[in-house]
Order: sequence, then C-alpha cells, then structure tokens
Amino acid sequence: MAFLPRDPLRAYFYLAAAILGWATAASAFKLGLQHFSPPVLLIFSALSSCLVLGVVLLLTGRTGLISRQSRAQIQLSAVQGLLNPFGYYLVLFQAYDRLSAQAALALNYTWPVALALLAVPLLRERFRWRMLLALGVSLLGVVLVATGGSWQTLQGGDPVGVLLAVGSAGIWALYWLLNVRDSRDGVLKLWMGFVFGSCYCLLLLPFQTVQWNGAGLGWAAYIGLAEMGLTFVFWLRALELTGHRGSLANGVYVTPFLSLGLIAVILREPIALGSVVGLGLIIASNLYGLGSRAEKPAADAVLS
Repeated sequence: MAFLPRDPLRAYFYLAAAILGWATAASAFKLGLQHFSPPVLLIFSALSSCLVLGVVLLLTGRTGLISRQSRAQIQLSAVQGLLNPFGYYLVLFQAYDRLSAQAALALNYTWPVALALLAVPLLRERFRWRMLLALGVSLLGVVLVATGGSWQTLQGGDPVGVLLAVGSAGIWALYWLLNVRDSRDGVLKLWMGFVFGSCYCLLLLPFQTVQWNGAGLGWAAYIGLAEMGLTFVFWLRALELTGHRGSLANGVYVTPFLSLGLIAVILREPIALGSVVGLGLIIASNLYGLGSRAEKPAADAVLS
C-alpha cells in the first residue's frame, strides 16, 4: 500500500469502528439464523460482502489492480475463497445454529493457538514447548465454555456444535497461513476471495429452500457489511495510520468481551460464569502461546 503519514488518533478511531463491527457479529449471526438456514444466510452475506468490497475497490481507485494479478495469484484466490468465506462461515454458522452465541463466540477464538501449531509444519517455524502449555490452557477454556462450568451440561450438551466451532477456528488459521505470503493489496485479495467464495456459495442455492424474508436479508446484508467486509477495511486503515501495530493487536482482544455484553443485551442470553472464565483462559493462552509473535498474527490477520 502507498505510504501514509502516521496518525495515531485516527488509527484508534478506525480501530474502534472495526471492534464495534466485529463485536456485533455474534448477535447478528443468531438473529440472522432465526430467519435463514446457515447455508442461505452464508449465500446472501457473502454476496453482500462481495458487493461492499467491490465498491471500496472502486472508490479507493484500486480497480486497476485487478488486471495486474498473475494467474498464480488468481488461482490462490480460488483456494482462499474456498476457505473463506465458503468453508469458514458455513461451519461457523452451523456452530452458531447449534450453540448459544456466547459459546460459539468463545470457542471460535481458539484460532490463534491453532495458527501457532499449524505454522510449525506448514511454515516450518520452530516448535516451542510453551505452545503445548498454551494449548492445554486453551482446552481448559474450551471445556469451561462448553459446560458453562458444569460437567452435567457437557454430558447433555451439543458436542457436534463444539467441534464445529473449534473446527471453524482451524479453517480460519489455514486461511491466514495462505495469506501470510500473499503480497497483494489487502482489500483486493479479500474481494477476490469473496468473488470465488460467492460462486461456491451459489452452488448451494439449488439445494436450499429459501423463504424470502426482509428481516433475514437485512441481517445477511449487515453481516456482509459489518463482519465480512467494511470492518476489514477499517482495520487495514488503522494499521496504515498507526506507528505501533502491537498496541492495536492487543486492543482487538477487547472484542469478545464487548460481544458478550451485546449478546446479553440484544439476545438476552444469560452469560454463564464459565463462559467468561473460559474465554479469558482462551485469550490468555493466545497471548502466552504466541509470545512475541502474538502481535504479528493479530495485526496482520482478519480477526472476527
């Protein structure tokens, strides 16, 4: 991206806008799923985000970058789109459909630990024993979230939903690892991924029963705008304007706790103590397990 002067005040303004957008996502997922099945919600959300990101490309003068891509980069976008939005959100929406919003939210935040573990074989990074400790702490957090602090809850709960939520974190980690060596403009490569991802999503449409619903379409459009699209642009803008990415990266971890508060207010879900403690353990394991690298993944990846 072109050089931009550092402007910490504006950087934190864009950071706040991104955090607010991501914090509302869990509630929006649950509200959207009241009207559409997970595949249908994904189809309309992905199309909405594709449109939003296309408009951003146009308004920021990036459309010329589209024709400058190599064949290999376009092929990479086809794979990226298969992971995100298609695979990631299809699995994540299924998890939100089966679990409470607070449980699905917290379990999805295991992705940084999954990222650190996958980076060892895929990027040939050095294995560190602190990652095993972080994984153990994260798993303890997962159990607390899944049970709400009660073992009886796990026995009568939804283990498939738990696996889907944790599985979505693994898909997101794989998606980020594909992005780490992709030097294209951030908005361009996200839009390209959503172009391919939207095509994959449309392949599901003939197999879905769609009951057209204005509220459902509204929530799908909001998810495409606030979760998948515009917040990413805000996040990139914040990174461009800041002089220290680490401070922004740490600020992002406010998002899940703010999201829990919105879940309690908007969805009226009673927040279990186990969910709060478990989420805290998961976030702590992320920061400890990634160590000095914690700033880089959080700053460069798209957090959700």
